[in-house]
Amino acid sequence: MVSVLPAFGWHDLFNGKDFTGWDKFLAKPYGLNNDPKGVFTIVETDGAPAIRISGEIYGAITTHEEFTNFHIRVDFKWGEKRWPARANVARDSGILYCCQGPHGAGSGAWMLSVENNVMEKGIGQWWSVASAIIDVEAEHITPEMEPGIPYQKEGKGEKNIVYKKGTARITAAPHNGITPSFDDEKPRGEWNTVEVIYWADQCLHLLNGKVNMVLNNPRLVKGNIVTPLRSGRIQLQSEAAEVFYRNIQVRHIDEIPAEHLHLVPRAQDDDAGFVELFGAGWAQCGPGSFSLEGGVATAKGGMGLWWYDRPFSNFVLRCEFLQEQEGADSGIFVRFPDPGNDPWVAVKRGHEVEIGNPNDKNPTWRTGSIYPFHAPVKSNTKPAGQWNDCEIVCVDHSYSVRINGELINTWTDVTQRSASGYIGFQNYDDGKTVRFRKLRVKDLP
Repeated sequence: MVSVLPAFGWHDLFNGKDFTGWDKFLAKPYGLNNDPKGVFTIVETDGAPAIRISGEIYGAITTHEEFTNFHIRVDFKWGEKRWPARANVARDSGILYCCQGPHGAGSGAWMLSVENNVMEKGIGQWWSVASAIIDVEAEHITPEMEPGIPYQKEGKGEKNIVYKKGTARITAAPHNGITPSFDDEKPRGEWNTVEVIYWADQCLHLLNGKVNMVLNNPRLVKGNIVTPLRSGRIQLQSEAAEVFYRNIQVRHIDEIPAEHLHLVPRAQDDDAGFVELFGAGWAQCGPGSFSLEGGVATAKGGMGLWWYDRPFSNFVLRCEFLQEQEGADSGIFVRFPDPGNDPWVAVKRGHEVEIGNPNDKNPTWRTGSIYPFHAPVKSNTKPAGQWNDCEIVCVDHSYSVRINGELINTWTDVTQRSASGYIGFQNYDDGKTVRFRKLRVKDLP
């Protein structure tokens, strides 16, 4: 069941009385909604209702609803009981999100998903469920190298991968987890708040208000088939430890909160897989023109549209632009239909990343805005006469804009204007000049 969340505000997933809106699943021989041992029950603790998960049998409770672009938060505290095969190791549970496919695909108990691990000394960890993989800025380390890392692994063959913002990006193998570099868990018996922010392939994990993990591009790869994990249900795990959950809430988001933008890395570190687009295949629509000399496209006159005759769906676009004069006006258009002879088709039916005045009195007209819908937190452009690096990512109906290395704008088009179309540049008759170079694009699944 697809989510019908209200556009704004928090929505309770636990009504405090029963499991309305949830399914129960336990590993064999029990299956779906068969819980004779009472692994999942409603109790009162600390004066309020909570979900008690005994942990005796591996499994999960699963929302009926599916979510995409969401923020979930839950409170949890540990009980005392532990069970084999984890009776003598850290207490363990987890929040699984973007859950897809059948129950029991992972370890016979969980769905294919992304995990925010809830485990002593490891809250916020990622672990593969049903062979999912993910990318992260991280390092392979040993406990001897960095004894301050809270999680010191459990098995002999396990490699310790630690999230570190700004390091090289790696893809964790399914048998290796990724752990935060710090532990902010409260003493056992106290309530902790765990959060997940998911937006357009970006995953942020928070513990007690602090981001402790940032991951991106969750997916399943089988052969040459890549299945992105961009939506799905939410599960709360039963994994051999008694745990209590309460205040389970979720809300729809149409952007990454501004205070977290600086934590989100580029779509990828290099240009592998990108295709250069400047050359053949371009056409002018409307007045004015573009000239292409030495790999530099220069706008003249207008208002017109110079567009590339191949549609794109999900993709990453990278280019550089230069404004010869302050406030020189142009724009990068994405996902518009064949414009014929009307350049306004791109404005009215696609989306424009504005290039113009970085300080316009109207925020949605500033450089880096998704015109005229969503303003950037800042334009982050260089003075006139200097080249600016630009990256635009289009995933389903979500858009992000990065200028000179900083993520300045994220936005989801809830009207779902378009999910595929052409790429083009605006030439604008303001007597000023904008140039473009190094245009390259990479398709995404």
